[in-house]
Amino acid sequence: MDILIDPCKSDTYLTIDSLFDYCKIPGECGRKYECEGKTALIKGFIDYNNIFDKTTYPNLPYQKFLMTNFKRNQTIEVWVSSAGSDAIFKKIFMQKALDPDSMVFIRGVLAGFDMPIMGTCHRGLKLELAGDKSISFDVGGAESGNF
Repeated sequence: MDILIDPCKSDTYLTIDSLFDYCKIPGECGRKYECEGKTALIKGFIDYNNIFDKTTYPNLPYQKFLMTNFKRNQTIEVWVSSAGSDAIFKKIFMQKALDPDSMVFIRGVLAGFDMPIMGTCHRGLKLELAGDKSISFDVGGAESGNF
């Protein structure tokens, strides 16, 4: 069973801003965040211009999409494993057709990575999804979350 980060233990979905505050993002390169390897419940919006799935981009070695906060000024990458990826991207594209401005609720494992940038380096954070039940557009699935 996965271990939820403290603010999510009451099934509270965090905003990206709250997650970054909690994990103290950005961090120092090479220094692991305390929240890495734990599961988080995150809510936000899908950036439909930044979806990279095998159907659209068959030569990519990964599948991911970008999730943004309400103001669209903070983002987090959501990486999708190959198991269940078809169902996840099908949900995403169906929701885009129905209501592209709806909020998305995601359950994922937090993973840190180093980002060398112009002579400096910062540590970033991404979410890793496993199956199609890790993503929902159903507000009822996140009633206890605050936005």
